[in-house]
Amino acid sequence: MINPDKHIRKYFYDALNNQVVDTKTITVHDFRAPTNKDAYILMINQSMTPNRDHKCDIVSWNCFIILDVVTVYDNISGSRVLADNIKEMVMNQTQNISVDHFSVDDVNISYPDDLNLITNTQSIFRKLINYEFKLTQLL
Repeated sequence: MINPDKHIRKYFYDALNNQVVDTKTITVHDFRAPTNKDAYILMINQSMTPNRDHKCDIVSWNCFIILDVVTVYDNISGSRVLADNIKEMVMNQTQNISVDHFSVDDVNISYPDDLNLITNTQSIFRKLINYEFKLTQLL
């Protein structure tokens, strides 16, 4: 049996890391926000549950991961446009998800409400992208 978590993160990292959006190189990070970056993607809140659909020995999982697109502006300037453009890049780059050692079935993508924060010193714009899919281990 293969744990799919690291393979899912590898797919998103390989597909999205170092893509250029509006002249900015976008980096992907596993849960921890980078220091001194103003545009990046975090892989957060990953989970998996065994799928009990099969009556034979096929191993499959219902998997879930959230990507958090983050843009940060100093001095309460900026807008959501860069975050929108990064989200659009993610949407385009993840149309055909493939995960090493697994077949990918039943992909569902959703876009919950944005999480924005304006303080006296910064504007932070966040776009969340939820991915849910079924993975079946290849024999």
